[in-house]
Amino acid sequence: MRVRALNILMCSVIISVFGRVLPLEAQERGKVIRLERDGLKLEMQALGHDAVQAFFIGRGFSAQNARMIAHEGCFFRSAIGNGQKTAGDKEITIDLRRWRLTGKGGRGGLRVREDWQKIWVERGVAEDARTAFYWALFPTRQSYGPTDYNWGMLSFGLTPGTEFDLKLRWRFGAKEQLVTLKGLQCAR
Repeated sequence: MRVRALNILMCSVIISVFGRVLPLEAQERGKVIRLERDGLKLEMQALGHDAVQAFFIGRGFSAQNARMIAHEGCFFRSAIGNGQKTAGDKEITIDLRRWRLTGKGGRGGLRVREDWQKIWVERGVAEDARTAFYWALFPTRQSYGPTDYNWGMLSFGLTPGTEFDLKLRWRFGAKEQLVTLKGLQCAR
């Protein structure tokens, strides 16, 4: 009972500190990327190694697993939604499995919720921590009506400092859209 109370206290301290540290550290680590076109409204920013590690320790991960997440994850905070303003406007659909990393350090796809869940099962991570991780990441597939949006983390599965381009695909109504964001970089 006493150990559980101590763990809860430590998590509360980490979460409260993380809440204050994240915006400043994120601003220092990387620029805010914004895109608004063909119904898609996207904002994302690289998250620093220490902030990512603290965030996941606060959600029940061991220090070892939190270090692995921070070192192999390349996390960006993200807000993705439909930029249309009027009811009846077209819906957009995002499927992160169709986004592609290209350029210097990137090849392949994002590391989505389902990919991470396999890793956690293999590593024997507790279900509570796996669930917290699942809900922290951006949904793999989601549709948005006008003004709908969601927040979450995107994981690119790259090491700190890696530079890459990101090819985005989404559906705007019945039409597929494509754009490449160039010169992205994982926080160091």
